[in-house]
Amino acid sequence: MTQNAKPILIAGGGMAGLLFALLLRQQGHHQVVLVEPMAMTLAEGPLSPSFDARSTALSAGTLSIFARLGLYETLLEDAAAIKTVEVSRKGRLGITRMRAEEEGVPALGAVVENRWLGQVLLSAVLQDTGIRVLAPNKVVAAKRLVEGYQVELEDGDTLEVSLLVAADGAQSSLRQSMGISAQYEDTGTFALVANVEILESHHNVAWERFLPTGPLALLPLSQQRLALIWMGPKDYIDELKALPDAALVEQITTLAGEDRIPPLGRVGGRITHPLIATKAVAQVVPYGVVVGNAAHTVHPVGGQGFNLTARDLSLLAEEVGDAQKPGELQVLERYIQAREKDQAMIRHATKWLPDLFRVEFGPFAHTRQLGLVALDLWPSLRTAFAQRAMGVRHV
Repeated sequence: MTQNAKPILIAGGGMAGLLFALLLRQQGHHQVVLVEPMAMTLAEGPLSPSFDARSTALSAGTLSIFARLGLYETLLEDAAAIKTVEVSRKGRLGITRMRAEEEGVPALGAVVENRWLGQVLLSAVLQDTGIRVLAPNKVVAAKRLVEGYQVELEDGDTLEVSLLVAADGAQSSLRQSMGISAQYEDTGTFALVANVEILESHHNVAWERFLPTGPLALLPLSQQRLALIWMGPKDYIDELKALPDAALVEQITTLAGEDRIPPLGRVGGRITHPLIATKAVAQVVPYGVVVGNAAHTVHPVGGQGFNLTARDLSLLAEEVGDAQKPGELQVLERYIQAREKDQAMIRHATKWLPDLFRVEFGPFAHTRQLGLVALDLWPSLRTAFAQRAMGVRHV
């Protein structure tokens, strides 16, 4: 492709920003600038606000993106493959299991701690001489030009760029500078996140249990651990967080089903955070695009957030890579038109699924569960559902 005189600038060095920088380079872009307010080093300690004790479930489709970047083997050095997904609802009919062997794939996905995921992505970025990393630094002003943007950085430097990418999180200040507003929806739900020791193998099974209070997920991790993600009302989640280890383990075991999960040991550090859905009113403007959490955040049920972003970024890099002027509105609109159906489906599914399984009224309670029964009885239905969850079927 023809080398552009102006670079593409990505504001935000979290997982979305790092991944997009690498995808752009794979498409042949010779000038990529990554700006991040925190220091971008591989030293111990948090790498950016997104790299904490939480874990990310990567779908098979997302893993294929990492494979194309040559990062698959490194990523799996400290990740756990998902071979089986078991979904159930406490006290009701139905259970479904999706198995990798039935879908003809090595794994349905993998679970990796954000710290390791960040290390893998950042290491690849720092090794790529075509990515100019400016950190710690920040975009403090952005002015639209005829063909691109002029950005002013916190250190006083000024750059002209062919495409400005806002990857600076749900509260994106750059999104606002582009003239794009966002809609926020407080779900009224909080999540408790922790890692839990297991005393027997997890056999690469991921469990998701729908409770009257909200979903409880236990995901396989490396080093004989499970990642706990428990969602519910704030008061309930606060109570769970305050429980001694033994009492919390007893609650998990009782509600998840003692016959389903391995025996649990110690519980690691606990984090709680509110679940607030974000949707940018627009995701593209001439010579500007918002991605990652700046574009959308969704309910974590089913672990679809980062996988949705990865699919966005993969297609965006392809569209930009084929364009002589990567920031032209027709290029960016072609991208967003191709992605809007998948985004809408995931947004609505993750919003309504927890509520759907909380229904307790008479015939509706068991009717909702018939979907799980059907998935177990008809493999073709289960396969279609699994393909969506794996990120290999988007529409």
